[in-house]
Amino acid sequence: MNIGIIGLGLIGGSIGLKLKKSNFGDKFIGMDYNHDNALNALKLGIVDEIIPLKDLVMQSSLIILSIPVDGIKKILPSILNKISINTVILDTGSTKKTICNSIRYHPKRNRFVATHPIAGIEKSGPISASTDLFYNKNCIICDSELSDPDAIYIVKKIYSIMGMEMIYVTSEEHDMYIAYVSHLPHVISFSLANTVLKKFEKRKEIINNMMGSGLYSTTRLAKSKAETWLPIFMSNRENIIQSINFYIDSLEDVRNYLLKKKFNKIFQYIKRANDIKDNKKYV
Repeated sequence: MNIGIIGLGLIGGSIGLKLKKSNFGDKFIGMDYNHDNALNALKLGIVDEIIPLKDLVMQSSLIILSIPVDGIKKILPSILNKISINTVILDTGSTKKTICNSIRYHPKRNRFVATHPIAGIEKSGPISASTDLFYNKNCIICDSELSDPDAIYIVKKIYSIMGMEMIYVTSEEHDMYIAYVSHLPHVISFSLANTVLKKFEKRKEIINNMMGSGLYSTTRLAKSKAETWLPIFMSNRENIIQSINFYIDSLEDVRNYLLKKKFNKIFQYIKRANDIKDNKKYV
């Protein structure tokens, strides 16, 4: 089986490394629109060969789409046009509804499996790829009833090799849930970083010296790439707006408690927040 990986960054690179180490697949071929990513993936042994997109599509039995969501939506229909009836395609995009809707009525829709492995770090590129990135984490599979059973079987096997557990939801449910548990945290991190930078623009050295673990941990996600996150924000815009509105309401609660010196309310607010589950998968 030839495995073709389109997008050789952190996620695509980590999948390639793990599958290669597990001897799943005969040959790994790849392409990336970023020339440095392609060269590094080749040097690191993530893929055996870098070839043009059209050749990769024709030569692969399994195609892994691991590029920004706007790119997936753009090229997926044309890839489906060219594949054989036995080829399987999976994507790793952080939003699902717009991608799934773009090929909903395609005659080869059944060869595509919409997935979202919930894993990642603020670093990017194949040089940050790791065989352990996905271990003991969850992978969401969306609209599974629209994919062929054999395609689902192969995708489940791949993610099982990577040590992931599968969760099944619709693409619409996925985008709503993920807006709160993934996209909103990034919005908050970007916003907090910009707040501090704007407020202390001329005192960065002092702030850097005073920065503790609280600010560091809360702004860690602010180092994520704009090239990755702008397409996510665009494709899940409505859900993210709703999550931001909900978050603003919660912030206003705290502000009002402070204004009115309702410190017991703040105490209860904090205690309620303590109930958030400690998910050891992401520590």
